[in-house]
Amino acid sequence: MKELLRFLIRYHFALLFILLESIGITILIQNNTYHKASFVNFTHAISGNFSKRIDGIRDYFSLREENRQLINENNKLYNLVKSSVNISYIDQKIETESNLRLKYVYIPARVINNSTNKQFNYVILDKGKQDGIEPDMAVVCNDGIVGVIKEVSEHFSSAISFLNRNLQVSAKIKKSGHFGPLEWTGKGHQNARLKDIPHNIKIQLGDTIVTSGYSAIFPDSYMIGRISDFHVEGGNYYDITVELSADFKKIRNVQVIKNLFREEQEKLESLTQND
Repeated sequence: MKELLRFLIRYHFALLFILLESIGITILIQNNTYHKASFVNFTHAISGNFSKRIDGIRDYFSLREENRQLINENNKLYNLVKSSVNISYIDQKIETESNLRLKYVYIPARVINNSTNKQFNYVILDKGKQDGIEPDMAVVCNDGIVGVIKEVSEHFSSAISFLNRNLQVSAKIKKSGHFGPLEWTGKGHQNARLKDIPHNIKIQLGDTIVTSGYSAIFPDSYMIGRISDFHVEGGNYYDITVELSADFKKIRNVQVIKNLFREEQEKLESLTQND
């Protein structure tokens, strides 16, 4: 209390001046239309600028939640478009609202670790067994293929990145349908090599390369990249360089694809090969 009184005594002239100035400005604004309009506009501008900044901060902190919602909506659209049914995981079992022959299930996940500078790169995801993830599921993003699930724990999973010398994918030229094995070149993070395409097939720079569908892992016609270079190797086949459409240095949100008939398909293929 003593400190307050000491402060008022010490600065009473300044405080009185401020009080009289405030009263004078108030009287001026209330009795003058021009000044009143100017003051209102000024306060609205200050208030609007402050609200804009607050909204900007609020939007920034809500981006993660909005992004999560968009991923979930995207996942629903994947399932609807690809299979024409709604899907949900209950006790790791898939229940459908239709007796249509559903083949693929899309599960959203987020990349929490990723390497691109090794010869055997991996991608770590934030989804695991509890989310329905199993080994040998395809991993894709909006721009193209990412890899194949290798190991799974309760809450996490690791995938062999396409930037891994041990991974090979069956791919085809979208325009002609001719297919062959596609593998990473081992250099950089954007180039792959497509082999076994006959040299008599007409190809052009920029031709689209997609998954062939001739495996039990990746669905048919999923985007991989475009032809950036080619030449004839050994007189019979092209050596084709493919620029990958997915930028592995920027991958964040992915879809894990489960083929519900993979085991049945692989069993039949194995029996056929043995025969």
